[in-house]
Amino acid sequence: MFRLPDTVTLALDTLEAAGYEAYAVGGCVRDLCRGVVPHDYDITTSATPDEIEAAFCGFRLIETGIKHGTVTVLIDGEPLEITTYRTDGEYLDRRHPSNVTFSRDIDDDLSRRDFTVNAMAYSPRRGLRDPFDGRGDLCRRVIRCVGDPDTRFSEDGLRIMRAVRFASCLGFDIDMATSESIHKNRRLLADISAERILSELRRLVVGENACRILTEYGDLIGEIMPEAADDGYTGRVRGIRDTEADEVLRLAVVLGGEDAVCALVRLKPDGKLLDGVGRALSLAKDGIGLDPISLRRALRHAGYDDVIRAVRLRAYYGAIAGGDADGAISLLCAMRECGECVTPRQLAISGRDLIALGVPEGEAVGEMLERLLGLVVEEKLENESGALLDAARSIKAASVGD
Repeated sequence: MFRLPDTVTLALDTLEAAGYEAYAVGGCVRDLCRGVVPHDYDITTSATPDEIEAAFCGFRLIETGIKHGTVTVLIDGEPLEITTYRTDGEYLDRRHPSNVTFSRDIDDDLSRRDFTVNAMAYSPRRGLRDPFDGRGDLCRRVIRCVGDPDTRFSEDGLRIMRAVRFASCLGFDIDMATSESIHKNRRLLADISAERILSELRRLVVGENACRILTEYGDLIGEIMPEAADDGYTGRVRGIRDTEADEVLRLAVVLGGEDAVCALVRLKPDGKLLDGVGRALSLAKDGIGLDPISLRRALRHAGYDDVIRAVRLRAYYGAIAGGDADGAISLLCAMRECGECVTPRQLAISGRDLIALGVPEGEAVGEMLERLLGLVVEEKLENESGALLDAARSIKAASVGD
């Protein structure tokens, strides 16, 4: 039915030859059913961890997950996680089961999973195991919890974010009972780490269905970023469908202003993401002209990606006074491609040339380079070594005269 990688087939065959059931399971089967090549594969089996290790005695094994029934086997240098069928104990921390119990029944394992589309298993020998009609939900383009949604979400609150992320990225609807439970149980997210929530949010905002999901679940966003869920939230989010799938740009749209960046800070983003969102919002607020000189001025203080995002934000908010945002972005792309001079390093002369000219080493050289760059950016001077040196001599002479 499905073609599996040789390493996965070898693992399944090894377990079956030892007398155990074995399936590829979870997200990889979901993707195979959708005709998408999986990024990775997980295997589940009726074999206990000790039996898994015995079956793969000639392979290198990693036991870091063995407490939860997972043995990692290295096959041709590739790690492959193999987990015993299991049932979960009580979720005391609303995130992890207090204990797991091993089972010999594949349906026990599938019944503990979050959504029907993730609760399928496949074996070349045994075919597709789909007790909750996950394949049907894929055809219907629906995200639906396995069993009672309230139970699934109370076990692990992160599943709430996973549900809306899957719906956004796959372009699916969310089943009515599952949707009602998300709204009702959204406060369970208070028990989930900020890093895990942000990881899901970053993927959600770039999904093909992001606009609709963010609109329908604005109360969920308000739970994790209250500052963003203001009166203008719905209008801002509506504009996401007109922006490219850039997580920095879309998060900036959702946040709506520099004052709301503190909401993002609480989710503990990495410096690159936080700086990118902050710069885009700041530049958009300050205003960016669309002519070449104005764009070069902006590029003196920010990178091309930052300025492009700011132009898109200004266009989105209708705050650009005249001009064509798409034309400005095309111009920025052309500037980047041809290496437009917007930094001191791109000047046709260096600090050594200025020192040879008699400019004192240290801050004076940096200041001179910045003055020359300003003249080039303002189109008052060509970026040509002779012209730059002549200008430097004139500036130096004038400063001595002063």
